Amino acid sequence: MIIDFRVRPPFGAFTSTAIYNPRPANPDPAAARPLQMNMPYYRSFAERSMDAFIQEMDAAGIGLAVVMGRQSPPQYGSVPNEDIVELLKQHPKRFLAFGGINGSDPAAAMAEIEKCIGWGFRGVAFDNGWCDPPLYDDDEKLMPLYARCAEAGLIASFTSSIFVGPDLTYCDPVHIQRVARRFPNLKIVVPHAAWPYTVQICAVAFQCANVYLVPDFYGHIPNTPGADEYVKAANYYLGHRLLFASSYPVRPLGQSVEQFRALPFDSEEIRSRCLGGNAARLLGL
Repeated sequence: MIIDFRVRPPFGAFTSTAIYNPRPANPDPAAARPLQMNMPYYRSFAERSMDAFIQEMDAAGIGLAVVMGRQSPPQYGSVPNEDIVELLKQHPKRFLAFGGINGSDPAAAMAEIEKCIGWGFRGVAFDNGWCDPPLYDDDEKLMPLYARCAEAGLIASFTSSIFVGPDLTYCDPVHIQRVARRFPNLKIVVPHAAWPYTVQICAVAFQCANVYLVPDFYGHIPNTPGADEYVKAANYYLGHRLLFASSYPVRPLGQSVEQFRALPFDSEEIRSRCLGGNAARLLGL
């Protein structure tokens, strides 16, 4: 079974976040957003349709998807975790949940983590570079939150790439390395896999067995600079800790699966683990 480890479906407040902003029909090719290039039409995004989303999951062979919540400033948008609870009620066999956590207010964040535990969520998602003010992933005031996640058996997700934070220092993998070493029992997943620091984040995962990489579109869009390093790592030591994700709606489901399948893994066994087996084990399925 394919498990998509990061989606934000067209449901509830997700459709009001920045990732659902309208896209220009004929952008200037010199100034077009790279992540919106070379994509087919996908009805679920165009119509903000959950029915179409489920159909696209089925067509892509995705049996289960992990919904990642988001708590961030108005320009990016936030999703109440209660919306995710409602999504799981309506589609209990298709989704698992990570609640969105805003570390700007540690006391409120801790209360939200407790709610996520009560709801049976599998993890929590931090977008620390988008806090107000921005935080590095190893900011000391976040440490009690990570400790609670480790104690409760929650997986911590750190979105880390060039776009999350005011500059590249916020996706420097050293910040994740420090957290991973301080909390060796905390399972950490890294959506966007700290791109463009591909070799460095692979080195962190080399050292820290509690770090799982989710390169999503930075790993499978053809000709992405540095993306081959993720596959090299999977063919060597990371074959049990690399996870497939589309990061929908940034990229469509079917195209993401197709492009991931085309990556030069050394064996079908490794490819299959990365498409779903590793995620199933991490999620305790």
